[in-house]
Amino acid sequence: MFLLSNSKINYIFASLFILILQINMPSIIIFNNHKINLDFILIYFTFLVFFNNTYKLIWFAFLFGLIQDLIISVDQLGLLTFIKSTTVFLLLMIRGYDNIWSLSFKYLAIFLIYLFHFLFYYIILYNEIFMFIFLISFFQTFFSFIVFFFTERFFLKIQ
Repeated sequence: MFLLSNSKINYIFASLFILILQINMPSIIIFNNHKINLDFILIYFTFLVFFNNTYKLIWFAFLFGLIQDLIISVDQLGLLTFIKSTTVFLLLMIRGYDNIWSLSFKYLAIFLIYLFHFLFYYIILYNEIFMFIFLISFFQTFFSFIVFFFTERFFLKIQ
């Protein structure tokens, strides 16, 4: 008989909670009625990378990206699947420098990876001026990173 350990059950419940939270969060309207959402799934994966240094998270990110594609952005099927997997891979690369990089440099790397994630998404999503896409991506990155930063500072320490 297959028994799940308590940590796996906790991850399953946390994953379901994050997914439900992501789906039901309202959008923030900025610039000409363009919307941004806090990406709780990306923040969740950032914490998973720092707590579980395993490449199995890339497959998990692939699955979450596919679910997010099917529920949230049906028009760009596969886009979030690819971006989430790539972003988790880049976040896992930070773990290789745990003993070398300071915490502030890790924060900078996480911020830049988030920016890459949202820039890539919005370049595909919108056919607008690049400066506009960059501003939307920057705001999305900024808000998501602030949520990550305060969660890390007050609740879940990564170092």
